[in-house]
Amino acid sequence: MKKFAVVGLSVLAMAVSAFLVQGVNADHHEEKVLTGEPVDIKCFLGGKSGSGHASCAATCVKNGLPVGFVTGKGDDKVLYLVLGGGGKSAADHLAAHMGKTVKATGKVSNQNGLKVITVSSVEG
Repeated sequence: MKKFAVVGLSVLAMAVSAFLVQGVNADHHEEKVLTGEPVDIKCFLGGKSGSGHASCAATCVKNGLPVGFVTGKGDDKVLYLVLGGGGKSAADHLAAHMGKTVKATGKVSNQNGLKVITVSSVEG
């Protein structure tokens, strides 16, 4: 009987933990429209972006480098990691838009300190 009670309490504790974590994450997964520039993260962190780097960035993300999305200007820049949504990869959504200012719609979250957008559509 003692064994059954321990297993039951363990299962209950895991269920409560999962519920709490899901509730916290649900608050951070909001559908938003962000305006900014899609970038390949590797080159962006090396100081390269904008229209002069667009064709290189498009090639890089088509070849599998991670896609980023930069909002803001100057010291207010924010870099998001882009994940694909709706059956498309991040590169499928954004490779053609590198070096341009576009509006990306998707679920925005904060995953362990990393800002993430799962893109569902792009305008621009």
